[in-house]
Amino acid sequence: MADEDNSTPAASPKEEEASSAAATGANDAAATAIDETAAAISSITVEDASDEDDKEDEAVPPPPPPAQEQDKEAVPPPPPAAAHQFNFNLPPPAAAAAAAADPQLDFANLNAQFLSLLPPCIHPRLDKLTALSEERGKLLEQYLIERAALEQKYNDLMKPLYEKRRDVIAGKCDEEIQKMQSEAPSSSSNEQQQQVKGIPQFWACAMGHIDILAELITEQDVDCLEHLTDITCNDFTDGSGFELHFHFSPNDFFTNEILTKRYEVPNLLTEDEPMLQSVTGTEIHWKTPDQCLTHKTITKKQRKKGGPNAGQVRTIQKTERAESFFHFFTPPKMPELGDVVDEEEADAMEEHFDHDYEVACAVRGSLIPNAVHWFTGEAMEDMMFGDEEDMLEEEGEEEDGNGGGFEFNLNVGGGNGSSPFPPPAAGEGENPECKQN
Repeated sequence: MADEDNSTPAASPKEEEASSAAATGANDAAATAIDETAAAISSITVEDASDEDDKEDEAVPPPPPPAQEQDKEAVPPPPPAAAHQFNFNLPPPAAAAAAAADPQLDFANLNAQFLSLLPPCIHPRLDKLTALSEERGKLLEQYLIERAALEQKYNDLMKPLYEKRRDVIAGKCDEEIQKMQSEAPSSSSNEQQQQVKGIPQFWACAMGHIDILAELITEQDVDCLEHLTDITCNDFTDGSGFELHFHFSPNDFFTNEILTKRYEVPNLLTEDEPMLQSVTGTEIHWKTPDQCLTHKTITKKQRKKGGPNAGQVRTIQKTERAESFFHFFTPPKMPELGDVVDEEEADAMEEHFDHDYEVACAVRGSLIPNAVHWFTGEAMEDMMFGDEEDMLEEEGEEEDGNGGGFEFNLNVGGGNGSSPFPPPAAGEGENPECKQN
């Protein structure tokens, strides 16, 4: 048997030529790859690991000379000064305790933990700042004492002026004022005007021109406020609060002669946000339930729908809260230390106290010292020109929607619809009315 032939068949001339060309191309490609790899390796520079993140997006700089490269490796750059990078976060246990709002939270311990995070060199500087703050506190105490005394001095000087104003409003100075005007030519209209005593509804009208007060007053309140003869304010001698007094003449609504509202504000004379320590008002003694302005009794009829007495009608009475300015004298009870109040209730209470204090400040700081200007409307003009565009726009919106306000009828006669002022003389205008826009 003949032996098997395991040799490779001889290649044709064309195949040998193609194989030679392929080998030559492969050699050229390998040489090019080696050159590129060598160039890439030669461009690589050694960098600190800490700088890799910062230089990730930056272009690779050209390689420095070999001598400089050796110097860099021999003397590495100094690390960034970490002494100024403080971590002022509370330690996890303290932060968790603060987040939990524990009533028994030890703030002194938390402060100590916070201070322990600071470098020792900071502590003496903080001690110096604390000493400076204490010195300022002593000066502020002296300032408050002197300011309270100064305000008390001028309050005493203004008191006779306010008392004289009260007499003019009440009509006690009508004859004196008439004598001063005796030289002026008299007319039938002027003679008729003398039938009016004092200035009716002075305080009700002045209050109606102050927005924050006017929004509290209803038409039913006006009949009662016409008996308001004076509003005064007594500041505490130490400057820690004030007390408002609303003086009333005898009326058909309540027996109180004076309604008071007392505010204890330890930081009253500072520019800080007021801290209300206590707010108390007067209990109003209404003469009859029908005359009560803060609550009203509603009578309803109910018809039984089923059972043996189906169709039977019964009458029930229910007392409901009525909108009135006189709620001002019944502030909400301030929560005591340790009382648990939910967030919604706390927000509502805070809003109520803020608004109540704004009303008190409007009476104390604006109405009492400038009552005549609020009555005549001059103070309203000053307020509008102080904020021209905004106030004019709001005024226009209120006029278009009738403002939701009320009208002062200046009825001193007692609800019969007649005006206390005599009718105008022939050719003169309509009876003046004091309106809240």
